[in-house]
Amino acid sequence: MKFSKKIQNLIANFRGLPEDSSPSILKDEWPAAQLFRDILKKYVTKSDVEIGAEIFENWPRIVGDMFCNLCAPHKITATGALVLKVQNSVVRQELFLRKKEILQHIYQSCPRCAIRDIVFSL
Repeated sequence: MKFSKKIQNLIANFRGLPEDSSPSILKDEWPAAQLFRDILKKYVTKSDVEIGAEIFENWPRIVGDMFCNLCAPHKITATGALVLKVQNSVVRQELFLRKKEILQHIYQSCPRCAIRDIVFSL
């Protein structure tokens, strides 16, 4: 629902909030589904989703059976770093020591992945 600047300031005063002194511009409302679609088109490419799915599907092969339930891929940053959520600091240290090996397994499982680094997060 659209309100004029005068009504918005009246509501702000009633709620004990500061008034808005910026110029009044009423904007159209957009359905949430349309906004979500626009955001996905702008920031997520199909190849990003496919790369993430390949890593997730091959996860036991990438880190090994012993570690596949103790850590999980969380996200890929814009700089090409794979962020892993790990269960505890002992697992983090062990995976850190195997970092080069894990990167090699990623390149073998997903050749088009542009993963340059691995970051471990608790």
